[in-house]
Amino acid sequence: MMTPLGYSIMQALAGPVFPLDMANFFLWVTALYLGGIQAIALMVHSKWLKRTAETFLTLGTVFTFIFFYFYLNLRILSSHLYEAGELGYMGLIHALSMKNLVPAFIEFASPLQHIFFMFGALMFGLFQISDKIKQISLKTRLDSVYAVVAPPCPGEELRKAVGKGERRDVAILYADLWNFTPIAEKEGPTATMGLLNRYYALWDIVVRRNHGNIDQFVGDSVIAVFGLIGEKDACETAVACALDFLKEFPSLQADLADRRLPLVKHIGIGVHAGKVAIGELSAASGQPRVAVIGETVNTAARLDSLCREFKQELLISQTAYKPLSLEMQSHFQPMGEVLVRGKNQLQAVYGRK
Repeated sequence: MMTPLGYSIMQALAGPVFPLDMANFFLWVTALYLGGIQAIALMVHSKWLKRTAETFLTLGTVFTFIFFYFYLNLRILSSHLYEAGELGYMGLIHALSMKNLVPAFIEFASPLQHIFFMFGALMFGLFQISDKIKQISLKTRLDSVYAVVAPPCPGEELRKAVGKGERRDVAILYADLWNFTPIAEKEGPTATMGLLNRYYALWDIVVRRNHGNIDQFVGDSVIAVFGLIGEKDACETAVACALDFLKEFPSLQADLADRRLPLVKHIGIGVHAGKVAIGELSAASGQPRVAVIGETVNTAARLDSLCREFKQELLISQTAYKPLSLEMQSHFQPMGEVLVRGKNQLQAVYGRK
């Protein structure tokens, strides 16, 4: 509102006549229009209303740009005629008044270069609308599934299947963010917690979608288990989960940027399969928890740490690679051999092609 108010004051001080010229009128209309649309966009929660508001906001910006180009062109031409004596003062006032808006704009739109200019401005506006609608759709989709994640809690079926303690063959997914500690130290606790909440939430969604169970969140590390109740495709679903998360990772980055939260550029994921000790633990609070421990978990963590060395975001062990379907195996290639704790021989590791 400061711009139209300032312009009106300057016009009032400029001379004895206070004309309601095109610029004065359009500044007030634009300020009220854009301010109202922005207020609506901030208040509404419906994605369709937000999209509509953003569309009208962008169109208003485009028409404002076109108008002021038209007005500047008209003012320059009228000023030249006034200085040349071909136009009197009242003629100048009339040329810039609201009464002359339609005739002047029709004349402005006649030259081909002005038609191309307006067409280009409208096309730019359409691209802007498309981009904003995509951003709103992304934000709405993420908001609809993100929530503050509660500590992993096993379902009744899982608790019954696990029992008090036994050894089982499972697939372990271990993941963490690269350079998380420097980010946390630099950004502070509030921003760090905001980042972790969004990060954990996405993992929670992706793991559940791929029929896994989250064992625990520790710092920026995530441990997920597949095959807890005897599923035969544990390795397949664990690797599918890792690929699913990497597919969603750019959306997480865009969401963090939109919320002005710390940006994470890379993640490491390790997948290994083998026997683990598994059982239900009860805390003093009475909240049960399924615990998974053993060298299989440590090996998955080792593969995760090797991601930085191999410059890969996902590494899987040979043990996890062999049971995969041929279609899934086709996404991977040998990256080399590493010495894994508890093994006397070098073990092959695989990364994405």
